[in-house]
Amino acid sequence: MRKAIAAISLCLGAAWAHADTIVTKTDDVVHGTILRLRNEKVAIETAFAGTLRIPLDQVKSMDFDDASREKTFYARTDRENKAKEEVRLGRDAGGNPILIPVADKAKALAVGDVQTLWPADAEDPDFPPIKPWSFSLSFGLNGNSGNTKDFSVSTRLEAIRSTERTTLKLYGTYDKTRSFNTLTAEQYIGGLDFEHRPSDIASWYLRDEAQHNRFSDYHLRNVFAAGYGHYLINRTVRGRATILRLRLGLSHSYTRHYSKSFAGSPNRLKESDLGLDLGFLFHHDFECGLGWNTEITYIPLIDDIDSGTLTHETRLTYTLRELRRFSKRLSDIALEAGMRNEYKTDLDPQYCNTDTTWYFRLRKTW
Repeated sequence: MRKAIAAISLCLGAAWAHADTIVTKTDDVVHGTILRLRNEKVAIETAFAGTLRIPLDQVKSMDFDDASREKTFYARTDRENKAKEEVRLGRDAGGNPILIPVADKAKALAVGDVQTLWPADAEDPDFPPIKPWSFSLSFGLNGNSGNTKDFSVSTRLEAIRSTERTTLKLYGTYDKTRSFNTLTAEQYIGGLDFEHRPSDIASWYLRDEAQHNRFSDYHLRNVFAAGYGHYLINRTVRGRATILRLRLGLSHSYTRHYSKSFAGSPNRLKESDLGLDLGFLFHHDFECGLGWNTEITYIPLIDDIDSGTLTHETRLTYTLRELRRFSKRLSDIALEAGMRNEYKTDLDPQYCNTDTTWYFRLRKTW
């Protein structure tokens, strides 16, 4: 890195009259507009080849034109920290390039200490602004084993609103299953998950999920939960996130059964239970563009701690933009593969307590 920084020591050197200039170690000269320094590469926009990204260890010299010297830039010395300084280009008494903070012109920032440098009127390359709303629509092929063995198709719609400290996720899923041309399952799921983070490690949340299945013994099942969340890991490096989060809260489960399921037993038509809400979430984005997500939720009943529901879901996601061969419209399409397990304690030994659903999805995000 030091050698790379030395290679750009002339980045604030003599101005070129009409454009920024980069000279490589092979004496190739590139004219254009230098966009940023990041990832030990310099990005320059040219008229003949679009945006080029040149490794800094291949740069012999780099000069800004007079217009660039009048611009205001942002500099960041730690790419994992959002803190940044507003700077201008300058020289010290010995003619060496320096960055002069606008807030304190008597202070000089060495070029070698800068991890990222970009124009003040451009988007932050390390921490791009969060879109207020993002949407995704996915279609998938599912398979079930456990209580049933069949195949199905599903549709899922998600809407997520994010700010610096809050996240609201709304989602809906529709699953339809046929076995030998006979409709055997038709399930609707809708829910929300709201989280507020007063600090980087602490949060409070509330969530609610309702299910309806025409072919099960219940007409409606709803789970509401609220509590405290704690982030053991929550960082983003080079646009790739790693999250490890725990949740602890209280829950209320309500189930309304079909009357035909419990003929002559009206007291079994409705069930209302209080329980705990224990959650675990792990998410990691790999360098290759593959994302791993695992979420586990356990809801034991307070009045019968041995009874409860354990739900697990793990999925792998690959976004087509990583292939760099698709247009911008197709770059937001992702391939997902995963499995979901649901375990319910039940005293009936003839009932299989575990349902396992595996799926393949094609997801479009906008």
